[in-house]
Amino acid sequence: MSGARHVKLGGYLVRPATSEDPGLTHVGRDTPAGELLRRFWQPIALGGELGDVPLAVRVLGEELVLFRDLSGRLGLLHRACPHRGAPLDLGVLTERGLRCCYHGWLFDVDGTILETPAEPDPTRARDILCHGAYPVREHGGLIFAYLGPPGDVPELPIPDTWVAPDDTELVPFKLLYPCNWLQIHENTADPLHIPFLHGRGQFSPGFAELPALSVAETAHGLVIATTRCASGRIWMRSADVLLPNVAQYPPAFETGEAERLVRGAWVTRWIVPIDDTSSWVIGVRHFNRLIGPKGQGRREEIGVERIDFAGQTAAPPERRQRDPGDYEAMVGQGPIAIHANEHLVASDRGVVALRRQLRRASAAVCDGLPLPRPPVPVPTFTCEVVLPATSTLGPAVLRELGDRAVRALIDGGPELAARLREALQCP
Repeated sequence: MSGARHVKLGGYLVRPATSEDPGLTHVGRDTPAGELLRRFWQPIALGGELGDVPLAVRVLGEELVLFRDLSGRLGLLHRACPHRGAPLDLGVLTERGLRCCYHGWLFDVDGTILETPAEPDPTRARDILCHGAYPVREHGGLIFAYLGPPGDVPELPIPDTWVAPDDTELVPFKLLYPCNWLQIHENTADPLHIPFLHGRGQFSPGFAELPALSVAETAHGLVIATTRCASGRIWMRSADVLLPNVAQYPPAFETGEAERLVRGAWVTRWIVPIDDTSSWVIGVRHFNRLIGPKGQGRREEIGVERIDFAGQTAAPPERRQRDPGDYEAMVGQGPIAIHANEHLVASDRGVVALRRQLRRASAAVCDGLPLPRPPVPVPTFTCEVVLPATSTLGPAVLRELGDRAVRALIDGGPELAARLREALQCP
């Protein structure tokens, strides 16, 4: 953004930039971010969305068709039939694959052409063609696809919070956002928006207190933590921001009043680009005895375009300005946020760190270098700690305590609860 920034009433002098940041925001083939995202499994649908007809899906700018054939196998094919371009989401499910509605060509889940019934030589097309197809997996009520090179398919990265505690129930959801993926993903790396956007009544009153921010890099992403102190307690919350587009965070239902020390996620979500200017927020809500001991949460309100906490879908027109949520703040930045118009400050450390990691990982992919793959289950560091405080602590001390707690989380090992308590004691 150019212009006389210090001239009062000088709006005319300001010339906003219009150029995007394509290295991070564009997701098509051969773009840095697009190639990075294609090296990771992406959720593309909920298992419950598949029925007795195929499902057209658009992911990373590609037109695809997802289906479950009559023998129960999942397939993901290019939507246009290679014969004459007919849409395969109009096709017919068979015991083995999907049959095109136009001339009856039959495709297996791996793209193999099984039948070309109108051809006098039925083997000719089958011998020279293989239709575009991608690997597909189903886990936790989500259907994942890998859209990267076929010779380098990683293991499906199941977070450790999906398997512990053993009573965890995962309820999937899928929300549509008409904007670029990155401005949505950055939201978790920017927890200082919470007191202002959510602290006015969307979350519990404790969220209105301005916290200290801690940011730490890990081998596979970031740990973002906030630490508050008020009313005789210290309250630390940490969230995971995992490369390239995954995040986990603790409950928004928490009040920060009762003593508590819990490791585990309330939500795991992916921001999956449909194209450069629209995205799916796809993930799961966690229900278990640790995260929700009071039985908070409403499973029946979670699904396609539904989630059981405020601010994640479009507010009604009459509430949009008086009670905006994450949806309005992120979509309101425009189809693609223009980074050149921003003025990043110290409180944006999480956003800066995230963009730096994404640029580094994208450059590695473009240079043909291998990406570090996390072990499975993927270690995560989402946590919530509420402890008694003997005095009111200032921002510098809170940040020091938060930094120490985050380091204890990342180091892990035995006696973690005791070390977290020690880390959050005033020095």
